[in-house]
Amino acid sequence: MKKRTLSAIAILVVVLFMWCRDSLMAQDKYELKAPNGISFSEIRGYETWQVIAPSYRTDNNELRAILGNTIMINAYKDGIPGNGKSFPEGSVIVKIGWSERKSPVFPAAHEPDVLKRVEFIMKDSRRFPSTSGWGYARFLYDAKTATFTPFGKDDSFAQECYQCHAIVKAKDFIFTAYPQR
Repeated sequence: MKKRTLSAIAILVVVLFMWCRDSLMAQDKYELKAPNGISFSEIRGYETWQVIAPSYRTDNNELRAILGNTIMINAYKDGIPGNGKSFPEGSVIVKIGWSERKSPVFPAAHEPDVLKRVEFIMKDSRRFPSTSGWGYARFLYDAKTATFTPFGKDDSFAQECYQCHAIVKAKDFIFTAYPQR
């Protein structure tokens, strides 16, 4: 009876160790930082933010949901950037990108498949003066390991983002419009 009890305890210990190890080893994305110092934690709760608009990138066949924090949504509702004003400090846009697939139940529709990235843009003129007050961060998702990796070897990646966004300088560097609801 002692051997059975000891065996049962040993099995329980191994199972608990495996469960704890997996739990402890799971990535906390909110601890990640982009090379320019922007932390994933700065968008904590983004999963529940309001949708600004969907988007589709033909260059990489990526479906996107463009979300905004309350400051950004209110600015859009106030007519920014169409009214010539700039987005206020604290405005944040999050772009969630997925690969696409045809819907298995409705082939005429395309839907998100595998998560590819989470990117965000935040307005903070004091922190990001060299990019007209906007800070950029990109976190690439690896579905095989279920982990995110910050994009860029150093903070120069933000200049690449900024140069692309300069195309829409007249819209305060933001591509996504707030479509009619």
